[in-house]
Amino acid sequence: MSEKTKHPIGLWLVNISIALQSYCGYAFSSVFILFLTADVSANGLGLSVAKASSIIGLYTAVNYMGSILGGWITDNYLGIQKSLVLGSVLTGLGYLTLFFMKPSIGGIWMGLCVLILAGMFFKGQISNLVGSLYEQDDLTRKDAAYALFYMAINIGSFFGPIFSGLIADKWFAEISATGEILSYGYRYIFLMSAIVMFFVAVFIAVMSPKWLGEIGKYPVNKKVKKSDKSSEHEHIEHQPLTKTEKNRIVAMAVLFVFVVLFWAAWFQTQTSFSILMNDLVDRNVGGFTVPVPWLVSFNAILCVTFSPILAKLWLKLENTKRGDLPIPTKMALGMLLTASAFIVLIVGVKSLGGVLDGSAKMSLAFVLLAYFLLTIGELCISPIGMAMFNKLAPVRYGSLAMGAWYLSNFFANLLSGKLAGLTSTMGYNQIFGTISAVLIVFALMLFILRKKLVQLMALDEFKK
Repeated sequence: MSEKTKHPIGLWLVNISIALQSYCGYAFSSVFILFLTADVSANGLGLSVAKASSIIGLYTAVNYMGSILGGWITDNYLGIQKSLVLGSVLTGLGYLTLFFMKPSIGGIWMGLCVLILAGMFFKGQISNLVGSLYEQDDLTRKDAAYALFYMAINIGSFFGPIFSGLIADKWFAEISATGEILSYGYRYIFLMSAIVMFFVAVFIAVMSPKWLGEIGKYPVNKKVKKSDKSSEHEHIEHQPLTKTEKNRIVAMAVLFVFVVLFWAAWFQTQTSFSILMNDLVDRNVGGFTVPVPWLVSFNAILCVTFSPILAKLWLKLENTKRGDLPIPTKMALGMLLTASAFIVLIVGVKSLGGVLDGSAKMSLAFVLLAYFLLTIGELCISPIGMAMFNKLAPVRYGSLAMGAWYLSNFFANLLSGKLAGLTSTMGYNQIFGTISAVLIVFALMLFILRKKLVQLMALDEFKK
């Protein structure tokens, strides 16, 4: 492998760390609504679906909102390396708090608050670190690096729900002689996640000097003495924004709105999807009942499988006469595919003939097809958008910009939580139908705006 195609060793540190963090995050999120809504006698909290969805939506939203403040602190005071260690330690403490907390809403929020604080110092920073490993004009390798990064995320998110399902429903569950689950082992998922995140903190602290060196070691906006000619921070980091940079920020802001709508739909997988699969889907395969968290893992393995396929497709298109599809076009396509996933679920619910008390079950095939469409839609939006934010953001606002990318999840989760709560009163078909209709309308809007957005991005200037 030539130097031009070989990736720096620091990408290994990034991908191992994000895979383990994703493993913990998805192990937690894949069962959290089940934990909140399970009966107290079954080691749950006994909340209503609406209340549980509201808690999840608010927690996740505030968690992502903190990424903006954390990005600013990182860029100005800590640097990426220290932020990642701090974020990992705090995440471990958050999970540990959930393990030891009393079964109450107050106890839950105590642990969630620590996780919110932890979220300020990890996701945006590690996403920005990927781009920091490459020169600004190294667009192709940077795209490839973000594709690998996204694969690492999904490798972790594949195994997380698998093990959380085993821990909750098998290894630490109380099961009757007839095979009925009397109580679940949800708390031990929190303990497992805490242990893994403490390991991540040690791994980053020990390996950063060797695998990252000076990259991300210091805050990019750290002021240096003008007499220190060995550093260019003072000259580079404090220049006013150029017209091109301002135009790129406008493009980022416009696409931000569309990304919010996509994630609001996607995050139904952590709420209404889980309730639907738990209550109305026939999960019996050859006499084995598939745990609900395993279906979340199906999305992850699809991401790992199709990420390199789509990456090769984009490269193949780039080498054609017409060139690769513009970023807004890819995102519009992703929104249409996501809308089609909800339409498939509507067809599945209608196959029950209006019997929604759990006595009738829809085929698992509807869920698997919906996840397939949702995943391809996700791959047209998430890794592409993440790489785009890194490319378009001024260097001095790197972590802050990636914080803005994750801030989209703040608004998305507030909206998603409200929508999931309404499924118990308005019904799945009406909520899923509304989501699909909105996605289709905004996908068409994005397609119409694509030429103007490409002009604002001015990506060709990086190659000059």
